[in-house]
Amino acid sequence: MAGFVDLNNKKILVVEDDDINYIYLAQIFKMTKGDFFRARTGREALEMARTQSYDIILMDIQLPDISGKEVTKQIREYDTETPIIAQTASRTPDETDEAIEAGCSEVLVKPFTIDDFSKVIQKYIH
Repeated sequence: MAGFVDLNNKKILVVEDDDINYIYLAQIFKMTKGDFFRARTGREALEMARTQSYDIILMDIQLPDISGKEVTKQIREYDTETPIIAQTASRTPDETDEAIEAGCSEVLVKPFTIDDFSKVIQKYIH
């Protein structure tokens, strides 16, 4: 097990419309001591990303209004530095490739383990 990544004093934007998935992520973040903020839609994520800076963004790909890939493209127009980690239930190579092409730093496939999550986050948190 990779162990929990220490996210103390780190701000994380969690873009997730599904309450069950969000509750799972919230439980993980409580163990990491990170400050996390939720956006339920693509529009909300865009507004939050424009008005605040985050250390990392977890981006659901399937959102009710704008796809996470499109949200990522729009964020990348003004922010090329913040790591954006896609979360998707799709295991197809096309979905993964499209998320990376949109500007995501990496893709986590749901359901992912705490160990998977920690390994990916540790790559991008300094």
